[in-house]
Amino acid sequence: MTNRQDDDQEMAPQSGRDPSSPESYIKYRGRRASRAKSEQRRRDILEATLRIAARDGIRGIKHRPVAREAGVPLASTTYYFRDIDELISDAFMLFAENAQENLQHFYHIVNRVLDTSPPEALCSGGGERLALARRLASIAAAYLNEHFIHRRDEVLAEQVFLLEALRDERLAALAIKYRTAWIDGLERVLARLHSPVPRRDAALLVSVVLGLGYDGMLYRDGFQRGKLEPTIERLVFLVMDVRGTELPTHRDAHEQSKT
Repeated sequence: MTNRQDDDQEMAPQSGRDPSSPESYIKYRGRRASRAKSEQRRRDILEATLRIAARDGIRGIKHRPVAREAGVPLASTTYYFRDIDELISDAFMLFAENAQENLQHFYHIVNRVLDTSPPEALCSGGGERLALARRLASIAAAYLNEHFIHRRDEVLAEQVFLLEALRDERLAALAIKYRTAWIDGLERVLARLHSPVPRRDAALLVSVVLGLGYDGMLYRDGFQRGKLEPTIERLVFLVMDVRGTELPTHRDAHEQSKT
């Protein structure tokens, strides 16, 4: 019988490096351009590719539509990228880098909250841990709500690339690195909260959030913060081992109104 720490190492994806190392971060480089103008044109093409991915899916990424979307000559797409596969891969790499920068900002906010919290709130069973859990849940819900409601194209592009990674080995390697970068950052936060299995908890949270992203795109206007926040609070309570009165769901509130 294995202990929980061994189980954590077996079940969670492994980065193969220290999760605090900057080597685990995704950084788009692409082929070196000789001029700043060329580098900007390459980036314009990649950003146009991301917009097409969000709007039309992978099947819409072709040389002519990308050139039209980017406002560049058709020959530019073949000049800067060997083929469509490289264009798609580089676009996903750029997306992953931008997404990671947003995540680092989110982690910075969370770590500032932890820095100013009473030491006992960081420990399981400690005083004020419930209040800290609710505060972290509120911050996470606001962050996700901003993306699901106001940055819909980014979430759509993410879903498109992650789905295509199931068919494309080159994208699969990048998708695994993208997921690992998420897990690494969350693992550091959860370790500060004294999770006994921070990496497994981090992997669980990433899987659920990716699923919520799909739900957010599927239900569109019906996916509101009032429905998101109780779910996020439930998740945070679970990984922080907190018990308390949770926010009522829409159904709970409806049932209460009938009594």
